[in-house]
Amino acid sequence: MIGTWINVGTVLLGSTIGLLLGRKIPDRVSGFFTAAIGLVTVVLGVKLALETRNVLVLLLSLIIGGGIGTALSIEDRLTNLGEAIERRFPALAHGTIPQGFVTASLLFCVGPLALIGALRDGLYGDWQLLGIKAVMDGISSVILVAGLGPGVFFSALVILVYQGGISLVAHFFATGAGTAITTASPPLAELDAAGGVILIALALKLLNLRDLKAGDLLPALAVAPALAVLFRVFGG
Repeated sequence: MIGTWINVGTVLLGSTIGLLLGRKIPDRVSGFFTAAIGLVTVVLGVKLALETRNVLVLLLSLIIGGGIGTALSIEDRLTNLGEAIERRFPALAHGTIPQGFVTASLLFCVGPLALIGALRDGLYGDWQLLGIKAVMDGISSVILVAGLGPGVFFSALVILVYQGGISLVAHFFATGAGTAITTASPPLAELDAAGGVILIALALKLLNLRDLKAGDLLPALAVAPALAVLFRVFGG
């Protein structure tokens, strides 16, 4: 879990810096920061979405995953958690903790680096990918806090649970793992594509274009690889 701990540390550091600088940054400037992150998120999301090798798999994973997420009200639960944090720490509250918490949690945990990096860290002790991600997340957290408020700070807990959990589970099964993990496999390609679409949905919210409840799409990250395997087995 070395990579995850480094990642948590950079987000906490970046959030602290952003919190201190945010008080001196005008609203129009912080709003521009948020828009800039939204635009870059669109680019990253499109790049990942184009990794799909079967558009039908991508579509079905979003429909099925989105249906599951909507039924479970994942986005609402994340928002409620952010509001609970806001009530617990009223001195930090500026009405933006839920948005910052949800946005940062999705942005930091959706994507190939989070999953594949955590797997490699757990299986092989190779935390290089998470080290790269940690630097990126640390820089992003400074900008996110300036634009969305201190809720970003608490996304470090999600990183710890999500990435750390994956690494621990991977380490538990490391004895029988002999195949290197690569993004070239169809399941991981579809995982990347589903993550890309989720990032696009998140970007639309950051740009104040439309709220598609990106959090409700998170189950698609599990559905996409499973469907890719099924389609490959049955020759789809």
